[in-house]
Amino acid sequence: MRVLLIDDNPDDRVLIRRELTRHFPDLDIEDIRAELDLRRALQGAAIDLVITDFELRWTNGIEVLQRIKGRFPECPVVMFTGTGTQEIAVAAMKAGLDDYVIKAAAHYVRLPVAVEGAFGRSAARARSRQRQRRFDDMLGTLGIAVFRADAEGRIREANGAMLSALGAASLEDLRALDLGRLVEAARDAKPASMVSAPHVGGGRIDLRVSGGVVEEADGTWLIEGVARPALER
Repeated sequence: MRVLLIDDNPDDRVLIRRELTRHFPDLDIEDIRAELDLRRALQGAAIDLVITDFELRWTNGIEVLQRIKGRFPECPVVMFTGTGTQEIAVAAMKAGLDDYVIKAAAHYVRLPVAVEGAFGRSAARARSRQRQRRFDDMLGTLGIAVFRADAEGRIREANGAMLSALGAASLEDLRALDLGRLVEAARDAKPASMVSAPHVGGGRIDLRVSGGVVEEADGTWLIEGVARPALER
């Protein structure tokens, strides 16, 4: 399993690595000491776990979390730090952090427990996503478009019918469009609203959009929307 260990302090990295390998001998741990290390790691293969300090010379743990989740949304992230505050912990949890452990001698033994819990939650999320994707695919065969966005309005998922409706060949194509009005219509959880959405090939398409806000297994919230061409009844 590929693990990124993001910490400026070499002594802390040694202690963390020793504690983790005692409990998880099969981990392939990569030290991330600078921005270039992280950039290269994110361009590589899938990451199974990230452990990050909050206060780094070149960034902070919240930015690291956002970059990891932006590239690998399912990757569990544990923050192990001695410089954070309760407000930082709450903000990080809202952004998708799996656990937050205070960096102190007495708490090093808690780190493997946090990692094991993060792995368990990640597996549960993966099973839930798999079930949801099968359901979305079933709706897609009926021509029903489904999409999900995070609290900031960024599209996280979309079924084939949603991509087809907006002329997108991939999720990246869809994310390149300005879909703010579409997401807001889904967030409002009102009866179907008429929304004029941009099309990848140019022009716009009128969609009837309904939806709501749903809670994920890890406690985060997503905006879930359903769309149909406006001419359909």
